[in-house]
Amino acid sequence: EVRQAQNLTVLTPVKKQKGQHHLEPQDQWLSTAVSRVWQPIEALFAWIEEKTGIECASKVRSYNGLMVHVFGKLAAALFFWNFLRVSS
Repeated sequence: EVRQAQNLTVLTPVKKQKGQHHLEPQDQWLSTAVSRVWQPIEALFAWIEEKTGIECASKVRSYNGLMVHVFGKLAAALFFWNFLRVSS
């Protein structure tokens, strides 16, 4: 498995159990820490999707086509980012 091969630990926010009114302080802290890392990453991917439509790959039929699609869209996103940064 990838997690074991690369010695990764996956952290997820803690959910309240059914009928539980409050999270324990350590669970609240963990959830806050995970969210602080997760939110900027989610915002980046949302921006890439908004600018390029990278998720629309219904016409892709091969691995090579998928690679062209993904890296082409990422190149377009970097172009948009650079253009917006320079024009500001």
